Amino acid sequence: MIDLAEQTTVLKGGMVVLPGCVKKMDLVIKGERIEALVNDFIMDETADCRIIDVSGKVILPGIIDTHVHMWDPSPFNYREDWYSGSQCAAEGGITTIVDMPLSVPPVVDRQGFDLKYETAKRQSFVDFAFWGGLTPGCLDQMEELNNLGCVAYKGFMSFANPDYPQITDGYLVKGMEIARKFDGLIGVHAENAEVADFGCRWLAEMGECDPARYDDARPWWVELEAIQRACLFSRAVGNRLYICHMTIAQGAEFLKQEKCRGTRVYVETCPQYLLFDRNVLRSKGAYAKCNPPLRSRENVEKLWNYVMDGTIDTIGSDHGPYRDEEKTKEGDFFKELCGFGGFDGLLPSMLTEGVNKRGLPLERLADLTSGNAAKIMGLYPKKGSLLPGTDADIVVVDLNEEWTFDGKKSFSKTKSDKNVYHGMDMKGRVKQTWVRGKLVYRDGSITGKAGYGQYVPRQSR
Repeated sequence: MIDLAEQTTVLKGGMVVLPGCVKKMDLVIKGERIEALVNDFIMDETADCRIIDVSGKVILPGIIDTHVHMWDPSPFNYREDWYSGSQCAAEGGITTIVDMPLSVPPVVDRQGFDLKYETAKRQSFVDFAFWGGLTPGCLDQMEELNNLGCVAYKGFMSFANPDYPQITDGYLVKGMEIARKFDGLIGVHAENAEVADFGCRWLAEMGECDPARYDDARPWWVELEAIQRACLFSRAVGNRLYICHMTIAQGAEFLKQEKCRGTRVYVETCPQYLLFDRNVLRSKGAYAKCNPPLRSRENVEKLWNYVMDGTIDTIGSDHGPYRDEEKTKEGDFFKELCGFGGFDGLLPSMLTEGVNKRGLPLERLADLTSGNAAKIMGLYPKKGSLLPGTDADIVVVDLNEEWTFDGKKSFSKTKSDKNVYHGMDMKGRVKQTWVRGKLVYRDGSITGKAGYGQYVPRQSR
C-alpha cells in the first residue's frame, strides 16, 4: 500500500532504467525520495497527488558527473561559477556535481573546503560533492578532509600549476598509504610529466603548425607509462585507485588485465574521447584542446569496446570552460590553455553516439553515468539508482528527439559557438531533471532555485 500524502508526484508511463533491466513502470516520488515503482498506478480521488505523463520517454537515474572544474571560488570564476554552471549541469541531466579541488584556494585543508562549501551551498541548483587535494604539501590534511566527507583525492602525475603542484612518486605512494587507512580513493591525472612537457615545448620551438600533432607531443605511451606506474604503486600499497579521463585503448587493455589481477583500480573516460579524434583540432583549434589529448580515430573506435565490456567504469565531462579570447591568447596552439565546457554535452552525446548509434544498453549507460560513480565514490545507496528509498534524482529523456547543439544557448557562464559540441547533430534530449524530488529543469527552462542543491558527503567509510 502506497502512502499518498502531500508532495507526492507520479511519473507515469515511462521506461524506467533500473540496475540490470528496463521496465515500463510508474515512478512514485514522495518528498525527496523515490517511494515506489508500480506497474499501473491508479490515483485515489481523495489523494493529494500530482500525475506527470512521461509516456514514450526514458527515465534514467540522475547523472553524477565525476570530473568537474567549476572555477569557483576563484579569481577565474568569470569562466564558470556555481550559479551558472549548476544550471548548465541540470540542462544536461546532471543531478550531482563532483567538483575537483583546484579552486583558489584549493581544497587541500579545512579552510579551502569551507570556502568552497559555502560558495556552492549559496548558489548551486543541483547537489554536489567534493574531491580533496593530493599535493606534496597536504598529505597531513587528508584524514581531516575525509572526515569532512571528500569522496576522493586528486593528484597530477603530470605538471599542473603553482597553486596545485605535481604529485611526485614518493608523495603519491605516501598519499596512497594514508588513503588506505580510511579506504579512500586516490585519483590521478596519468601522464609522464617530463616527456609530455618536453614534447609540447619541442613542437612549439620547432614552429609546428598542425594542431592535430598535439597527440604526438603527448603520445599514447606517455599516458600508458603513468597508468602502469600508478597501478604498480597501488597494487603494492593495497589502496583504491581511480584513473581520471583515460583516453587510450592500450591503457584500457592494461587496466582490464589489472582488474583481473585484483588491483583495486577504476577507470574514467570522457565523452570527447569517445566522439572526437585528433583531426577535430584542425577545425576547432585550441577550443578543442585538452589534456590528455584527443587521439586517433582508430583509438576512438577501440575505446568503445572497453565501454561496452565494462572495463571503463565511469564517464565524466571534465567540464572546465574558458572564455574564447583566453583560448587563443598565446597565438601558438601548443602554448594555449587546455580544457572546455561539457556539462550539457555529456548525456546527449552518449545518447546520440552510444545508445542510438552503437546500441549501448540503457542499463550500461546508467551504470557509466550514475550507478558506478555512486558506488566508487561512496555516494551509494543515497545516489546512483532509481530504487525505492533513494534520493529522487531523475532524468527524463526523449531518445528520439533530433536537435543541434548550440553553444551560444548554453546555461553555462561561458557561452560560445566555439564549444567543441557546437553544431553537433544530436538524437536524444533531456526533457526533465529532478533533484531530490524537485523539478529543476524542464524543456529548455530552469525551474529550480539557487541554493537548493545540497552537499553530499561520502556515505560509506
